[in-house]
Amino acid sequence: MTMNPWLPPLAYSVWTALVLGVAIGSARRGGKRADRRRLAELGPVEYAFVSGGAARAADVCILRLLGAGSLHVSRDGQVVAARTPEPGAAPEAPLRVLDEEYGGLPLRELRVRVAGSPEIQAIGTSLLAAGLVARPDAGPRRVPRWALFATMALGVATAVAGFVRADDGAASALPWVGLLLAVIGIQACVAGLLLLGVFGERVVPTAPTMRRLIRMRRDEAAVAALGADGVGAVALWGLDRFPDPVVKEIFRRNAPAPGSRDPRSPWCGSTSCASPQGARAGSCGGTADGCGG
Repeated sequence: MTMNPWLPPLAYSVWTALVLGVAIGSARRGGKRADRRRLAELGPVEYAFVSGGAARAADVCILRLLGAGSLHVSRDGQVVAARTPEPGAAPEAPLRVLDEEYGGLPLRELRVRVAGSPEIQAIGTSLLAAGLVARPDAGPRRVPRWALFATMALGVATAVAGFVRADDGAASALPWVGLLLAVIGIQACVAGLLLLGVFGERVVPTAPTMRRLIRMRRDEAAVAALGADGVGAVALWGLDRFPDPVVKEIFRRNAPAPGSRDPRSPWCGSTSCASPQGARAGSCGGTADGCGG
């Protein structure tokens, strides 16, 4: 009894469709219906959060206060408050953190502490409740890591089996080439998911939020209205869009060290300057690899 030659490719196709479907689907769903009214009311810090996570939201908070003259940063990266929080009012996270320290803080430490602050962490919780971002463990983390590695091993085995079959006759060579190309494409998808699971951002916008981000990024007037002096561009794109080269260089030199985050903070692990589709370490004046205390 000979085995059907199309059985291995068929089994491989079903397996990969299941694994990739669960991985990609869970990465794009937050588990709740998106609150579109809430989506229309997002401010620059919230857009920064859905675009680049807690680290970028912290940078936008700091840049807004620098632009307003409430903070001063020296060329060596020391940040001091130019004013104290108003009595009885809830201070913004950078001012509150600096108010707890005498003599200011290094920018690197301030970025980490603001990203892990209750104010920034609450933004992630609020966006999750509104169905605008996925939970921090979304995406390939919902799929057992062994399933992704098994998919790669099965792909190699299927391609080899197809090659052996193709050696039986020239007529079977063309289907094997098609099978090989399909396996290569699927392997690339799986490798991307593995990289996303290890190095990727933990804040994943849901589909309505992603469509809104795409529209905002194409509208220069909307970007300018989101924040003056380049703050809106930083919120949507990252620090590489900040117009002041001096401040951008100071942020680049004072990037938080990779892994400088508090594991107790649920919204960490994002880069300050990477969009969900195109994370490039070091591309935007420094990367904040998380948040911490």
